[in-house]
Amino acid sequence: MKTLSLPSIKHWLNNYSDELPSLYLVGGTVRDILIGRPQKDIDLVCKGAKEFSNSLAKRNNAVVVPMEKKPEHPCYRVIAGNDSNNFIDIAEMRGETIYEDIQQRDFTINAIAVEIKRDGSTDKIIDPLNGADDLNNKIIKMAGEGSFASDPLRILRALRFAAALSFEIEPLTLKDIETKVESLAEVSQERILTELFYILSTSQSAFCFRQMDRLGILEVIFPEISAMKGYEQNTFHHKDVWEHSLLVMDNCEHIINNLVLFFEKWGGEIADNINRNNRLPLLKLASILHDIGKPLTGGVHPDKGNITFYNHDIEGAMIADTIAERLRMSNKDRSFLTLIVAEHLHILSLTATGVKSSTKMRWFRKMKDDAIPSIILGMADIKGTQGPASSKEYRNNYFIRSKDIVKNYYEVIKKTLERKVLISGKDLIAIGIAPGPAMGNILRQLREAQDNGIITNHEEAMVMARDLLLENNF
Repeated sequence: MKTLSLPSIKHWLNNYSDELPSLYLVGGTVRDILIGRPQKDIDLVCKGAKEFSNSLAKRNNAVVVPMEKKPEHPCYRVIAGNDSNNFIDIAEMRGETIYEDIQQRDFTINAIAVEIKRDGSTDKIIDPLNGADDLNNKIIKMAGEGSFASDPLRILRALRFAAALSFEIEPLTLKDIETKVESLAEVSQERILTELFYILSTSQSAFCFRQMDRLGILEVIFPEISAMKGYEQNTFHHKDVWEHSLLVMDNCEHIINNLVLFFEKWGGEIADNINRNNRLPLLKLASILHDIGKPLTGGVHPDKGNITFYNHDIEGAMIADTIAERLRMSNKDRSFLTLIVAEHLHILSLTATGVKSSTKMRWFRKMKDDAIPSIILGMADIKGTQGPASSKEYRNNYFIRSKDIVKNYYEVIKKTLERKVLISGKDLIAIGIAPGPAMGNILRQLREAQDNGIITNHEEAMVMARDLLLENNF
């Protein structure tokens, strides 16, 4: 058995002088130790978990926080008073013995326990379902026949573990998933969102989403995608709307997994950008939803006869917003998702030759750091557009221009956007411009002039403000 990393259980038990209950290390903690992954948490189970948690906290100057996500399986987080990152989770044992507890767990790889001795060291492994063998064989297998019936969310957890660990779901487990897919509709949206974010944060989420699609899972979570399947596109595309969207997700993930390859020295900066908060999973979700507005906007040009999707970006953003609301996303995550979907066409036009610098600056002023994930989505989108009207030369040139824009953003544009404004609303009031839409319009024009180097100091800004005042007859 591999040794535990800090915070160690021994540290917590040093000051505990009462009789120790039968205490077991369980679940993901044991799994990660056995395969050499870093342990995020220390998960323990025992009988009388609440009483033991309170007693342990009292003797370690710690606090107890009840974890109420699963009322039927109470769990208590004991957090050190001087270090909020030092904690252990103690759950009530399911059943009367550790063997009964193990039988109720989701997968065999999470159904392994280790008894904790009085000194905090570990005893022999308790593995009645042969989870260690499944770890060695890289297999996800349900712990019991009623695994998915007792909690349908385990369907997503099976796929999440397969994606995160590069494991395969064994055939009988996969067959049982297929029969229980519709039961996912009974699961709370918050729990589904949590698992989706876990899946989308792995490096193999695109493959996982394809598997979810084959199993019919995606249409239970995102019924809006049904209209995308089989919906024909114009000659720039070689696939229907849905297959194109899956390909764009593949491309998006490939770019994200190889940022240094695509963006060279700016790869680290971009990684910091998209790994903040939930931006990484949201970008991948945007990649598969970016064209979700096409079925509602599809038409035929009256003169040319080609298929059109006018305003599908706007329609798609509204649909994405509806999905985000249904999944109970935070306002911040919801805004980011809808923004990236809404803006996925703009970067295509900004990379065209002859676009004015002021036009680009106006877009970057609006997007700021959100421009980078939008550019990545644009690159993934154009790479997945391989119909007869889309040449390889066009796609290659688009990639080159996109990389140049990213380089220019970090070397020039970002610094320009972060400069202190040369003039304020108080300055405009002093020359007779009242607060309101007119003032906002003048401030915007002054800021754009500053961004484009037309004005470089306060005096020049005041001169331009007076000129604008006269031009608009304020």
